[in-house]
Amino acid sequence: MAPTYDALVIGTGFGGAVAACRLAQAGLSVRVLERGLRYPKGSFPRDWSNPFNGWLWQYGQGLFDIKLLPGMSIVQSAGYGGGSLIYANVHLRPPPETFDSDWPAGYSRAALDPYYDLVAYMLDLQPITASARGLPTKAKRMREAARQLGREPQFFYPDLAVRFAPSGEPMPNKFGVAQEGCNYCGECDIGCNVRAKNTLDLNYLAVAEQRGAEMTTQAEATRIEPLSPEGYRVTYTDHAEGGAARTVDARRVFLCAGTVNTTELLLRCRDTFGTLPRISDRLGHRYSANGDFLAFAFETRDTWDPSEGPTITTSFVVDEGQGKDKTWFLFQEGGHPGQAAGFLQVIDLLGRDVRVPSDLLQKELVQALRSRAGTASAIEKQRGRFQAVFLAMGRDRSNGRLSLSPLSKSLELRWDVPANLALYRTQEQLCQDIARALGARSVYNPLWDRLHIPVSVHNLGGCAMAEEPAYGVLTPEGEVHGHPGLYVLDGAALPASTGVNPSSTIAAVAERNVELAIRNALGHPAWTAPERAGTPAGRSAVEPFRASMRMSMEVAPTRVVPREDPMRSVVIPEGGTVLSPTPVVGLRFTERMRGFITSAHVPETDFQGAEEEGKAEGHVAEFTVTITLPNLDRFLAEKAHTGIVQGTLHAHGFTSPGGAKVERGVFNLFVDTDSYYERRMLYLLPFTGLDGRQYLLDGYKHVRDDDGFDMWSDTSTLHTVIRRGEDREAPVVATGIIRLGMPDFLQQLTTFTVLGTSSPLAKANALRRFGNMFMGNLWDVFARTKLE
Repeated sequence: MAPTYDALVIGTGFGGAVAACRLAQAGLSVRVLERGLRYPKGSFPRDWSNPFNGWLWQYGQGLFDIKLLPGMSIVQSAGYGGGSLIYANVHLRPPPETFDSDWPAGYSRAALDPYYDLVAYMLDLQPITASARGLPTKAKRMREAARQLGREPQFFYPDLAVRFAPSGEPMPNKFGVAQEGCNYCGECDIGCNVRAKNTLDLNYLAVAEQRGAEMTTQAEATRIEPLSPEGYRVTYTDHAEGGAARTVDARRVFLCAGTVNTTELLLRCRDTFGTLPRISDRLGHRYSANGDFLAFAFETRDTWDPSEGPTITTSFVVDEGQGKDKTWFLFQEGGHPGQAAGFLQVIDLLGRDVRVPSDLLQKELVQALRSRAGTASAIEKQRGRFQAVFLAMGRDRSNGRLSLSPLSKSLELRWDVPANLALYRTQEQLCQDIARALGARSVYNPLWDRLHIPVSVHNLGGCAMAEEPAYGVLTPEGEVHGHPGLYVLDGAALPASTGVNPSSTIAAVAERNVELAIRNALGHPAWTAPERAGTPAGRSAVEPFRASMRMSMEVAPTRVVPREDPMRSVVIPEGGTVLSPTPVVGLRFTERMRGFITSAHVPETDFQGAEEEGKAEGHVAEFTVTITLPNLDRFLAEKAHTGIVQGTLHAHGFTSPGGAKVERGVFNLFVDTDSYYERRMLYLLPFTGLDGRQYLLDGYKHVRDDDGFDMWSDTSTLHTVIRRGEDREAPVVATGIIRLGMPDFLQQLTTFTVLGTSSPLAKANALRRFGNMFMGNLWDVFARTKLE
């Protein structure tokens, strides 16, 4: 039996909407599956008192899909229109140099510019300066701050997918869909209830439906398998019918479920179901968070008015260094709905709340944030006018990896923060500079502040394009190597970060590759989108292919014209943009410790007894880890004194002799206890055991003044618990003591490295300040009591 459809599109974000539109315009029979809901005018969630009422995908298929993966906090959308429903409308083209490496042959700015122009036409892009309402307050403040910092030559107004017509009476757009004008309500990133955002359901998807594409919402694709002799069968969960499993067959499948979901679905098809066995081993590799960084400023000197205007209206470029050491990113002012002001205040208070324990992991910290958010959902309206949101995105290393846990098969993400620290450190530095220029305090999202876990709203990669399957999952045309007729056209296909808001690049690459797929499907090497070919408007919604080809031969004016790149006005001085007057300096050192553990020793608190038993059994536990303090100023100032831990851990009976990787460990130095004369050093080292389970080494050094001279013993003795699980409530499976030996301590002293500066004076000052803090705490514990 022949497949039912010529093409099946999974997902309705920037890749899926483009694919559905063009495939339908080409006269092919098209079915579209979207896991989320449609959101007609006025239907986006607005119940601020209940986060489960329409907001979260995990609770009733809500708008936001938030994944707290190890190493990264991911924010996605679920709905008809994909990420366009909640993004900040910004459309930019990466500089030409972005395509010089990592991208396959055939890709360049010049080659993609016609497709960028097509996207700009479809989404009716224009900057905030096109609005008759004038510049929002925050846009004016941002330009003034850039001027104060000597960065005005790099300042510009980006293109936005917003309709800047007078608000009020709806008017049809160029595709016949009614829209209102922007009313400056600041609600772009929670769904525009007046339909002033040019979301994909109002253009690309509208055209696809007009041309006969069949849309099925609340349909979550779960499995893809090949048919014989051609085509694929896709199984999906029908959430509208109680979770029933259904199937649909198509000659070609265009997978556009979003970077993370697309990669996860292919991983399951290859590694769990075995239906797509020939997918490259590079699946999941080259994940990029696009250098996303989120920060806030509180108590600005002048009003910022974050709820006035579109979410983002301005941007400027930071360009430092050369070659592989180059740091390049965009800094953008942000906003938020007025009702969210109280939540931001909770973020500020959480960072300063002495009642929040220091030794928290990701899930525990999120729970603490939620519990406080419930009691501070609103603040005085006037106070909310003096807080700002900062967003940055840049060229990260694109060295993350998405995979499935060997045992639980849950999705995992490995993200190397230290390798990307130069970018994060410079972004942090600029947030501080801007906050100072505004007379405000800079504050970071709690997961970054406490645990150095970034948040990404611009996930890319995982199914990278490459000429050969040894280097990537897809061909340069977006087709999966080894599986003809299966395409990936969303952000997962991009082989590296764009450094700018990636929506336009995702859409432009999708335009390019779906055009090639259509030419192949129709055997027509000259097919192109009707808007590029000069097709007259107003034709019948559904026409056979021959009629559409006849239309393309008629003489008519081309509707797509080249669009000026807003970043073309940016001036980068020779040698790069101005450096921060207050560079962020960090510190790094390596520590090796060795000891003994045993299982089932009671009581659990008898660490010395467990150590002796483990020693008799020969059950060694040891680790060699590198501890990174990304921002020494903040490390010294914060009560948690947090560092990032990476390295290798070996525990008898739990890991191989070569050990297991520690990639997202947490270190806290001299955390306060209930007594002024006691401190604790905390180690939380997660690892995967031989059995594929997740384990956590949960250890502490108890620094206090006992009888005798025990300062060395206290600072070198790690009371160790190993838990089966990923949090500090998981069951204990082994206990013991791991110790820092004197030879290892002397070696450790040689590993201290200062980050973020080449100045010998600044390096010496950083080491001095760290040493003063370390010795000062020892003085308080061991000497002060004897002098008082």
